[in-house]
Amino acid sequence: MAPHITYFKILANPGERQKVIEHFDRWANQRRHHASGFIRMLLCSDLKNPDSFMAYAMFADKATYDANSNHPEQDEWFQQLRALLAEDPVWFDGHVELQRMGQV
Repeated sequence: MAPHITYFKILANPGERQKVIEHFDRWANQRRHHASGFIRMLLCSDLKNPDSFMAYAMFADKATYDANSNHPEQDEWFQQLRALLAEDPVWFDGHVELQRMGQV
């Protein structure tokens, strides 16, 4: 079964960029250990507009992703994130078809 990945583009409310970063950091420190099947996440800011972010989260499969997405604590986290955003996230969900890793 292929890993499931979700990409999302978000735009922070003016002046709330750092709060968005801290909110993702809290998820990584507090929630990820409870998210079965979680593999990794990444949050990047746009060079042209630092209030604009692209992020991705990878899970072992769609079932573990869905279980996390449907968990009440995850919904609470998302609602808190949404309050920091100027608009709804733009989502892309899919399966990993090819992955290559290089030196970091």
